[in-house]
Amino acid sequence: MSMPVTPRSIRLPASARRRKQHNACPLVVHAIDELKVGGAQSHLATVLAESLRAFPDVRHRVISLFGDGPIGCRIRELGVDVELLDLRPHFARGRFVAAAGELRERFRRLRPGVVEAHLTWSRLLGLFAAWRAGVPVRIGFEQGDIYLRSWKFRAANYVGQVFARRIVACSQALADWDRRVYGFSARRLVVMPNCVEPSRLGPGVEAVSPESLGLPEGNLAFVAVGTLGRGVDKRTDVLVRGIAAARARGAAVGLIVCGDGERRGELEALADSLEVGAFVRFLGTRDDVPRVLAGCGAFCHAAPFEPFGIACIEAMASGLPVVVPDSGGIREAVEPGVTGLVYPPLDVARLADAMQALHDDPALRGSMGRAARRAAVSQFSVEDYVRKLHDLYGLGEPRSGEAAP
Repeated sequence: MSMPVTPRSIRLPASARRRKQHNACPLVVHAIDELKVGGAQSHLATVLAESLRAFPDVRHRVISLFGDGPIGCRIRELGVDVELLDLRPHFARGRFVAAAGELRERFRRLRPGVVEAHLTWSRLLGLFAAWRAGVPVRIGFEQGDIYLRSWKFRAANYVGQVFARRIVACSQALADWDRRVYGFSARRLVVMPNCVEPSRLGPGVEAVSPESLGLPEGNLAFVAVGTLGRGVDKRTDVLVRGIAAARARGAAVGLIVCGDGERRGELEALADSLEVGAFVRFLGTRDDVPRVLAGCGAFCHAAPFEPFGIACIEAMASGLPVVVPDSGGIREAVEPGVTGLVYPPLDVARLADAMQALHDDPALRGSMGRAARRAAVSQFSVEDYVRKLHDLYGLGEPRSGEAAP
């Protein structure tokens, strides 16, 4: 007679064990390169705040590959654990497998149901490490490494994303680029435009006046937000030239720039050479961007292909009309003539036309700003984004079943 099989002797298949763990212990680990002020970092903090509100039974943890930063403080204030690594010694010796091994050991210890990987190295190392650790749901976020053009990087990025169950692209334009450049399948790609938290922007925000930032009184302040680096080049030089061209036509306009980087000195020199140094203010990195946006009259941008542009929808949520190139993911956020104006990429004369049009017509500026706010709230709300994201997680419905007020 055969011995009866007791429940203790039953061993579930590996896939079933992972599903059981995934459902019983809803921990989401977010791997990100660093926690300095940046679009991906700020977006993660916004999403975490709403996730904690709408899905209080799901736990979150952030792992930073290269140390701390201002966004780390913001995330900790939400009550989310932040684990800081320093993988630079591994990188200095070219020990990328060892770096991935550190992540794998942490994933094995934490046993998350979901690993999200943001930014370059987190995707390249984190998705592989999560796969090695047996994490059932692995999501890679494509924010657009379009500036990293070497075949080695692109081959590595393709291999890294092979270990993702789903790949989230922040715009349709970026998804099309990913399919064309990397060959990602449409089945694995999910288009989810980035989001904003409207309550942190727009009405009720205490504004910082452009005059207090050094812009001469009586000028319409355009604002730009982004890095002034060489690798990720936002082409702020085009904005400076646009201001000079618009002023040469008699438009009293100025530019406020939030952001820093190694090109700042040459951009300041460019403004001086065009005799608009007094009308272009470089503020460096700011932790009060919503207040700066609230004090300005319009937003402008010049990168010829922006994968999406969180700063743009933050400006829209702040009630500003936007002026952006007619290309890339940022173009998908704008309805020309309604929420803003578009111009051919890198075309200084047409950019100056748009700046002058907004300067000359305050009523148009006001109507576009109001429409931009409505569009940002209805199309790019964090509540909708988080619901879609948790659908990808497979972790159930929000407790309240209601959107935030």
